[in-house]
Amino acid sequence: MKLYLVKDEEDAPVWVAALAHETMYAYVANTGKFHDNNALRNDFYMTRIFTYEPIGTAEARRWISQGLGTLNDTDHPDALAMWRADPSPLAPADVLSMAAGSNE
Repeated sequence: MKLYLVKDEEDAPVWVAALAHETMYAYVANTGKFHDNNALRNDFYMTRIFTYEPIGTAEARRWISQGLGTLNDTDHPDALAMWRADPSPLAPADVLSMAAGSNE
């Protein structure tokens, strides 16, 4: 599992993401979990609107503690409803542990 700081077109950080076996997970601060994010996966492999900077677990932990990945409920109600109902989110501690021990 690899960790990335995802930045928008203005080079502003927007997500902490984890890539595992071609599945991209994004940390959503509103839920406190990592969720499968197919749109981000498609961007990573094809579109490249965002930039992806590899980061380590300490930096990922710092961004998570700062609330990176917080979405406005008014602007993103459908995405947040989907992630809140996600039956299999990943806990940050599990993701960071897997990333720390991964050679992927």
